[in-house]
Amino acid sequence: MSPLLHIRRLRPVVAFSRRDTRNPRFELAAAAAMAHGFAAHVRPVGGSAAPLHQGSLVLDHYGVDPDGVVSPHHRFTAVAEALRAALASLGLDARVGPVPREYCPGDHSVNARGRVKIAGIAQRIRGRSWLVSSVVQVHGGPALREVTLACYDALGLELDPSTIGTVEEEVGIPDPRTVAAEITTAYVRHGLVRPDDILDTTERPETAARGERDRTRDEVRPTHGVAPRDGRDGHPPAVS
Repeated sequence: MSPLLHIRRLRPVVAFSRRDTRNPRFELAAAAAMAHGFAAHVRPVGGSAAPLHQGSLVLDHYGVDPDGVVSPHHRFTAVAEALRAALASLGLDARVGPVPREYCPGDHSVNARGRVKIAGIAQRIRGRSWLVSSVVQVHGGPALREVTLACYDALGLELDPSTIGTVEEEVGIPDPRTVAAEITTAYVRHGLVRPDDILDTTERPETAARGERDRTRDEVRPTHGVAPRDGRDGHPPAVS
């Protein structure tokens, strides 16, 4: 099966990891998200809480590696370079690598000027199937900074909110569709997906999908059990 790419937007949500749910202050963090108008849910990929809203692009890149010959690191590197190229084509000084005290830190974050994080990448592997999920922040920086700082403070995690940036703040482009068009072009140009295997539903923000359900104040509880094999940005597999 050829890889697929789904580009979408979500209504305001803070996507916590399962590792976050084991933090004794998790319920405080979930309450902080909701107090800022963001739903709270637990996602199957990633290492720490990540904010999303209508100004964020979610890129879900799916595929199957039947022979198990492609390493997770290779996929991280390929997607990060495609995103870097797309953002550079929009005029950003885009670079691959973390910035100090960013949210959900990872070696394959995509930043601008080495100062602000614009995109993050996470990966999940189950058997021979894989999902590389990325978030690109296009506009709405103040709301992202406020909710993320509140959640990280509640969790007792280090964060410099000034490291959270957007495409609009860097180059004055606020339209997610413009950014999505550059990203799909870059994915095709880098051989990550065929043009006919792209689904773009960015026209209208969605609620959290099945498996990414919003948590109400009463539903947010730490979860336990055996997690699938996950990886995050070149770090050891994480419970997420």
